Amino acid sequence: MPMSTFKHLFTPIRLGALEIPNRVFMSPHGMVGLPIGSDQQAGYFEARAKGGSGFLGIASCQVVPAPLVPPGWFIRGYHRDDIPAIKKIVDGVHKWGSKVFVQGVWMMADFNQAQASGIAPHTVLTDTQPRSMTIDEIKALAEAHVVTAMHAQEAGADGFEFPIGGGAGMQSFTSPLYNQRTDEYGGSLQNRMRVIVEIIDQVRLRCGRDFGLGLAVNADDSTLGGDGLSEGIAMCQLLADTGKVDWLRITARGQKPQMTQYHYPSSYMPEGTHLYAAAEVRKELKSMPIVSGGRVLTAQFADQAIADGKCDMVFVARSVIADPEWPNKSRARKFDEIRACIGDLEGCFLRSCIGQPVGCTVNPDVGFEHEATLAPAAKIKKVVIAGGGVAGMQAAMVAARRGHNVTIFEKSEEMGGHVTMQAKLPGLEDRSDIVRWLGLQLKKLNVDIRLHTKATPESIAALAPDAIVVATGSTYSRTGISKNQLTPIPGADFAHVLTPEDLLCEHARAGKRVAVYDNTSYEVGPGVAELLANQGKEVFFVTTDSGFAMSVTELGINKVISSRLLPKVTFIPDTRIKEIDPEHLTLQNVYTGKITTLENIDNTILVTSKPPQESLYHALIGKVPELYLIGDARESRWSVFATDEAIKDGRRIGLIL
Repeated sequence: MPMSTFKHLFTPIRLGALEIPNRVFMSPHGMVGLPIGSDQQAGYFEARAKGGSGFLGIASCQVVPAPLVPPGWFIRGYHRDDIPAIKKIVDGVHKWGSKVFVQGVWMMADFNQAQASGIAPHTVLTDTQPRSMTIDEIKALAEAHVVTAMHAQEAGADGFEFPIGGGAGMQSFTSPLYNQRTDEYGGSLQNRMRVIVEIIDQVRLRCGRDFGLGLAVNADDSTLGGDGLSEGIAMCQLLADTGKVDWLRITARGQKPQMTQYHYPSSYMPEGTHLYAAAEVRKELKSMPIVSGGRVLTAQFADQAIADGKCDMVFVARSVIADPEWPNKSRARKFDEIRACIGDLEGCFLRSCIGQPVGCTVNPDVGFEHEATLAPAAKIKKVVIAGGGVAGMQAAMVAARRGHNVTIFEKSEEMGGHVTMQAKLPGLEDRSDIVRWLGLQLKKLNVDIRLHTKATPESIAALAPDAIVVATGSTYSRTGISKNQLTPIPGADFAHVLTPEDLLCEHARAGKRVAVYDNTSYEVGPGVAELLANQGKEVFFVTTDSGFAMSVTELGINKVISSRLLPKVTFIPDTRIKEIDPEHLTLQNVYTGKITTLENIDNTILVTSKPPQESLYHALIGKVPELYLIGDARESRWSVFATDEAIKDGRRIGLIL
């Protein structure tokens, strides 16, 4: 491996008695859907250890039974039956010289819910306001943390971490926003931290000094009314003063679900969202190892954060979900080979919000790391793929890696389809990276890519393919038909009515007063509106929804978009377009029926639905030896999961061919 020019990120660090090979800290993230104790679960962790992460966290190991959490989501840290599952992960990680810890979490998900005090709602899994705990219950909860740490040690883990921020249950003790007790567990900082110190003392007593122990701290709770960093720094100082804590992992503002946009920062957020808080903690705690990060995309950024004294280790999650080899590729300076996180949060966290298996939008191999490398095709085929969006690109890559001869027909001047189009919108520029990465792989595999070439039955037949994959995608409707309006809008066929493709791909010019009509509840409509507003247009955003981008509310992205757009556009919610004429829009409130008029509108942009472009598929049925339909051409998604499903579909077909 070539020598790295990084000065800090790939140097060893000592956390208490633990010698960590580098400063890449894979922060705990629950990969819901990988069965507990399975080869899939262990293989996921082993791939990231092999990829060069120095210290890896096993997420959300429950310290007490959690009946409100769906069975099989998380390891039961309290239960001896799950020790083998932890050991299986630990053994896989240790095989590559990395270290691993168990994250013990109390989610307050019992039927007999209680918290430090009943003064404030607790909302991580459900909107509730539990009663105050008794002293005996507090003692039992502390013991449960210690038992989980002991189970982790028995399984061979190198350490244990538990959170006191971000919405986790123990925050109900440490935060003055939650804790209004008047006994020895409430009031002063020392009293509010008492149960935390009791856990620390007992872990040290029963697990010894060589076992690693860390805490995750929300150092800035100002977003929910707290006084911010002063309280967080004081907590960290108290923890450091115990002399029994080996590292502190610093986050900020990330209360779930109210402030999820800070806990899981998306494309719209800057790199290193938590580092400002870590830097302030580091100023006060000179010798305590500080870990921090927040949407860290490049090793260069991580290395500079350490060089600047903001932290000692940098935590990453999504970067190594997207590419397990992110550390090794960075260290070897193979930056172009890194498949970067695109920050949409749909394939990972959003999947867990709706009880689906967690994966990654850009990495469809999540959960399959334990399998052998791609098997060569039993029969080499000539494959034509109609459409160069990400579904077609992924299918081409997998098929070519298996030995097939692949040709892609793409009618436009560039690859990537709707992903490339979205990357032209403000705040979503990073989405282009998956198109870049797939394009690089196709070039290395000598895939024949024919741009400006429309796939027709005749042009395909000329190549005499053995198999055809139709990946022609979808196109925004010009009728205005949407999930809320199943009849065309009168006047939608006027020339001044445009779609996102007209603006972003065909370079249509919009006038001074523009209406964006969005019924997809996603980020494209707001992105188009912001793009036009940034050009100096007067923009009216009309939607039947009550807010922007409602399909990504669990991610907090709707809040970020609202903050960006409300100062720039006129927002007209709960409203449909009743009719379009050459100069005006007739609007109708969907609840009151009130009719209003928007006058002197130069252009109306329809972001309402995306019918599949399926005609080629139907024309080929029964006329070719092997035919497949994938991506948006098979089932168009105009809100969340479109890119995620398209890439997974491409992988699936590439393996079938």
